[in-house]
Amino acid sequence: MSTFHVIGVDAGRETATLRAADHVLHRLAGLLPLPAGAYACTHRVRPPGERPGLALSLAVPAADAGTVLDRLGARAGAAGVRCGTEAGAGAALATAEHTGRTGGRAVYFPGSASLPERLTVAELLATTAIDAAEVLGGTPADPDTVLLTRSHVRPEWAGGRLLLRLMPALGGTYVPFETPDPHPCCGADHD
Repeated sequence: MSTFHVIGVDAGRETATLRAADHVLHRLAGLLPLPAGAYACTHRVRPPGERPGLALSLAVPAADAGTVLDRLGARAGAAGVRCGTEAGAGAALATAEHTGRTGGRAVYFPGSASLPERLTVAELLATTAIDAAEVLGGTPADPDTVLLTRSHVRPEWAGGRLLLRLMPALGGTYVPFETPDPHPCCGADHD
């Protein structure tokens, strides 16, 4: 991602869950708007001396970085976020993970806006920034198998690649491992 500028974002208590963090990223994307080719990710972080939480990162093409930073600075209050050096340790950790491609769950990534409900794994890899898809347990996904996106595709940076984890579904298809509308198993707020 050497041609990208990564911006760490802290939305405070608004990002207590993955779903809440997704909503903040959608709000930011609408306010800025994000340029073509941008990435927006959530990161599980545990800054030293702080409770575990979520931070956000935006990776924008270097040519668009100044414009996005100006817009973000002007709209940060309206979005309820802090960015840059004022954002704190969580945002700094998110920036480091995203820059190193070692962590981060992508909500926006090149090709995500035009994903259909059904496509093959090969089509997914050819039309998005996702580098690999694997079935739980680490088995590479069959490129000819149909993926039912459920309008919720959240690949993660792992080992320098944007990886989508899948699970088998009815009819010999795959679905993304992360469900679009998770329900707590025991009344707790697990994400």
